[in-house]
Amino acid sequence: MWPSAAPAQSPTNAKPPTRTVERQILTSTSLPAIRIRFEHPFKYIGTQNFILYERARAEQFFFVDADKGRRIKRMYMLQFEGYLPQVNATYDYPVAETVSLGGQTYIVNAETVPSISAVVNQNPQSDVARAVEFLRSKGYTLSDSVAYNRFVRLVDDAKRNEFIMVYIEAATSAAPPDKAFSARAQKGFVVLNK
Repeated sequence: MWPSAAPAQSPTNAKPPTRTVERQILTSTSLPAIRIRFEHPFKYIGTQNFILYERARAEQFFFVDADKGRRIKRMYMLQFEGYLPQVNATYDYPVAETVSLGGQTYIVNAETVPSISAVVNQNPQSDVARAVEFLRSKGYTLSDSVAYNRFVRLVDDAKRNEFIMVYIEAATSAAPPDKAFSARAQKGFVVLNK
């Protein structure tokens, strides 16, 4: 569904990135250095780290707007990724559309996924499957049909690390997301000055 990647790699002797969430603000010290505040009613519910496809390290953060039954209405998933040192690869995305967030250019796209369960069954080791499993472990339910808006930024000159933010909401139809959806995707957060 959305591309997968690995955690950021740092030069030898450099400290690895530190990422924390406090008072609805996610702070990353590098790859990229960024601070993002999520608006009410999005609630931080946790993070997870894993090795993706034995090629990359991924760190996911989840901010959820759910009802009392923990059914997710809308959410943001942020993923910091970087290839493992022994993997000879770089990230390469076709650029059809971009948007500026906090003074940085992000590649952006939006799609509807008719069946999350089919995506998970097709590839149970994907970052999507790991995200769904994490949400379930926290007692949350995600609609099987969703629309998403993805923002992607390569964060190092070697193109071995990337930052992905995905806005997700329950799909009301199989039609591709419209401009109103894309506007909602950009409304729930603010990129702060470092």
